[in-house]
Amino acid sequence: MLSGPQKIRVKFSKTGSLKFISHLDLNRTVKSAFLRSKLPIWYTKGFNPHPKTVFSVPLSVGTASLCEFMDFKITEAVPGEVICATLNSVFPDGLRAIEAYEPTSKFHDIGWADYEIRLEIANAETYVERVKSALNEPIVIEKTTKIGTRTLDVSPFVKVLSVTEENGELALRVKLCCDDANFVNPKYVIEFLTGKLGVPGERDDYSVCRTAVYREDGVTPFK
Repeated sequence: MLSGPQKIRVKFSKTGSLKFISHLDLNRTVKSAFLRSKLPIWYTKGFNPHPKTVFSVPLSVGTASLCEFMDFKITEAVPGEVICATLNSVFPDGLRAIEAYEPTSKFHDIGWADYEIRLEIANAETYVERVKSALNEPIVIEKTTKIGTRTLDVSPFVKVLSVTEENGELALRVKLCCDDANFVNPKYVIEFLTGKLGVPGERDDYSVCRTAVYREDGVTPFK
């Protein structure tokens, strides 16, 4: 028996059609799953009791991820593997709990994330060296925030891991800063390449997946 509510962190993936739901809809989906799971979730007090769920760096709609995190509280001790199995039994296709544990870090400790960007373009192999060259130059983008739109060079916050041709697609693997002050959305890289090289064009398709998350040093995996 716990002396008080215990915080739990669940690492989960969001793929398939679930990558198209908003952060708000994800929150609703998870809370609905909590109700069906019968886990001893801690609820707030008052007229509208609800589980207090906190998520790590939100994804843009259309971006998949293999490493999302959410925190909530439970009122009874439950093994991590049981939490994951129970959640997976009620999660919709596209959501899968990977690991559950008591956290020792905070979400503001997150500093970087790896992404895989795949561009479905004709003659992908001919763009490999051109993309590598373009991403070694200043990556100037238009960044819109609450205070307006600014022109910024985000290249100090973009680390190119690899650019290859795979199965007829152009595959980019990049590490992007994701702290509050210097957040780089993967769409900035895509928009930069469109303006610089014309890819992906209007008739091309692309996909983005977050594959890993790190602490401020960009090396230590976040947990």
